[in-house]
Amino acid sequence: MVRRGLFARIFAIGALLTISPMAGASGFGLIASAEAKTVFIQKTTIYITTLPTGCVKTTYSGGIVVWKCGTKYYQPYKNKYVLVYIK
Repeated sequence: MVRRGLFARIFAIGALLTISPMAGASGFGLIASAEAKTVFIQKTTIYITTLPTGCVKTTYSGGIVVWKCGTKYYQPYKNKYVLVYIK
């Protein structure tokens, strides 16, 4: 069950991510430079301190960095890495 406050925050972030491509160079960096398609990054509550071996760094326009480790994606967050889903 999702708490009401958390749901409101997730909804607000989703709304910002949806409209940010319309704003041009808004600084969100959600548009991949090659194809201009929108990329949504959803953070989880799973954190790790070091990346597994063999991870590949990917940078999206706007400077958003994600590490692909097999089938999982991680994003740097406060000296750790958070598991993220990319859509």
